[in-house]
Amino acid sequence: MTGPVIGGTSRRTFISLLGVGAAAAAGGATLTGCSNGGSGSSTTGRAETEDKLSGLLPKYTPYESVKPDLPGENGASPGFSHYPSELRRAVPDKMVPSGKEVTAMTPLWSPIPPLAGNSYFEANNERIGAPVKFNILNGNDYGDKLGPILAAGNIPELLCIPGWNISSLTRFGQAADKLFEDLTPHLAGDKVSAYPMLANLPTRAWAYGVWNSQLKAVPFPSEGFPWMMMYRKDILDQLGAEPPKSADDLLALGKQLTDAKAGRWAFGSVADEVHRAFGAPGGWIKDPSGKLVNKIETPQFEEAVAFIRRLFQSGYVHPEVVANAGADENALFEGGKFLIRQNGTGGWHESLQRQQTVNPKFNPQPVMPFAHDGGTPITWAGDPAGIFTFVKKGLGEERVKELLGVLNYTAAPFGTEEYVLYNYGVEGKHYTKQPSGAPKLTALGQKEVSQTYIFLGGRPTAITESEYPGYVESMSAWQNTAAKVREKNLFDGIRVEQPAKMAALNQPFDDALQDIYRGRKPVSELKTAVKQWQDNGGNEGRDFYAKVLSDNGR
Repeated sequence: MTGPVIGGTSRRTFISLLGVGAAAAAGGATLTGCSNGGSGSSTTGRAETEDKLSGLLPKYTPYESVKPDLPGENGASPGFSHYPSELRRAVPDKMVPSGKEVTAMTPLWSPIPPLAGNSYFEANNERIGAPVKFNILNGNDYGDKLGPILAAGNIPELLCIPGWNISSLTRFGQAADKLFEDLTPHLAGDKVSAYPMLANLPTRAWAYGVWNSQLKAVPFPSEGFPWMMMYRKDILDQLGAEPPKSADDLLALGKQLTDAKAGRWAFGSVADEVHRAFGAPGGWIKDPSGKLVNKIETPQFEEAVAFIRRLFQSGYVHPEVVANAGADENALFEGGKFLIRQNGTGGWHESLQRQQTVNPKFNPQPVMPFAHDGGTPITWAGDPAGIFTFVKKGLGEERVKELLGVLNYTAAPFGTEEYVLYNYGVEGKHYTKQPSGAPKLTALGQKEVSQTYIFLGGRPTAITESEYPGYVESMSAWQNTAAKVREKNLFDGIRVEQPAKMAALNQPFDDALQDIYRGRKPVSELKTAVKQWQDNGGNEGRDFYAKVLSDNGR
C-alpha cells in the first residue's frame, strides 16, 4: 500500500496551494500545526531543519528482508517483481502481552469489510496478541468527522490522521498537546530498538511526526508523488485511442472517448494533474526578484484553470463528478463510466484488487508525466510522510509500550510473514499462491481482507504487488520517470508547521475553483479568489515562509 486516494477534488486538492511541497495526495501531505513550539495557544507557525530535530527522532536501523530487483532511481521506490520463496518472521513475540482489546480509528477508501466474525481480523489479532477493534470511516469524509471527534476529546487508543486532513484543522497543535502521547521518551535514539520494525522507518519520515517539539506520531512514509494520471488501457485500446502527451491530446481524447448515449465520458477529476502539466508549481517558488510566489498566483495556474473549465464546459467530464466534487470515482472509473482520472499511487493496485475477479480484463495504466505543450514536464515533490498514527495520551507507560508494539507489527516490510498476513490474510484461506509465488485473494479474501492494519503506522515504501501481472514493472517505470523531473522543493529538509490562519483559506478558495470549473462563475473570478486568499492570510503566510527560508540561509 503506497497511499490512498480521495475520489473528489475538494479540500485535498487545495492543500498543495498552501504547502511546502506538492502535498495534495496520499503520500505527500503538507502538515500544519498551530504552536510555536510550546504548549500554549500560539498560531504563528514553526519551522526547524530536520537535523535540529535529531534528538527527538528514533535511531535508524535498517531491516532488509529481501533485496529489490528493480532499484528505485532518484528517490523512487524499489520494486520487487516476485515474492520470495521464504518469508521471514520479523515480529516473533505477541506485541500485546496483556491481551487487552486495542481501539483504533482509521480511514478506508474501499467498501468496509464485515467487522464481526472476520477471520482475516482474527488471524492478525492472534499474532498481535489482542483484538484490534476498528472504527473504520469512509476516507472521503474522514476529515469532516475528525474535527468534532478531536473537539470532544473522544478518541481511541490509536488514531490515524492523514496529513491533508490535519491541514484543514486550524488548531491541530493544541489538540496534539492535549490528546496525544509524547512518544519521544519511548522512541528517541536507541530507545526505538525495542521496536525493530519502527526503527526501520526512514529518519526523514519521523521528522514529520513532530509537533510542538515532541514526537507525536508514527509516520506513514511516502514516495513523494502526490498524484498520477491513470487511464483505462483496456478500453482505450478497443477505441483505438492513445494516452495523452499534451493538453491538445487531452481535448482530442475528450471528444473521442465521450459518448453520453453509451454512458461513457472521458474524464473524472484531473485538475491537479492539469495544473502540473501546465507547469504550475507544487507550492511556493521564487520569482526572478526573489519574492515568494504561491502556485495559485502564477500564470501557469490561471491557464490550467481555464483549460479545466473547458473540459467541463465541453461535456467531457462525467456528470456525477460535475454535480459532486466528492463523487465515488473509484466505482465510476472501474465501471468504465469514465476513462481518465488522477489518483494517488496506492489507488492503482487497490483497484486491481477489487476488480481482479469481477473483470479480469480491467487494465488501468499510468500516463507518463507530460507538459501541456509537449515539452519537458515537471512533477511535484511531496513530503517524506503523509499519514500519521497517534497514541492517546494518559494511558500509562505499559499500555503505550503495547500500542507501539501493535504499530511495530504493522510496520513489518515486504518479505516478512507479517506483511503478507496484514495485506492478504492466511494462505489457503484468504489467498492462494500463484506460480510466481504472489498471493491471489480467494472469494473469502475478497470479502474479508481490507486495507485496515496498514493505516496503523507505515512501512518503508516499496512496489510489491506482483500478483497483478506487469504492475510492478509498470509502476517502477512510471516512478523512475517521474522522479527524474521532480521539481526542487525550496523547503526540502525543513519541517514546517504552517500558521494556523492559512488552514482556514483552503475551503473558500477551493469552493471558488469548483464554481469556475463548472461554469457557475467566470474565469475572471479566479483573480478575485486569489486576492481574497492574499488578504485573508496568504500574504502573512508568504512572510512566514520567506522568514523560514531566510533563517535557513536560502
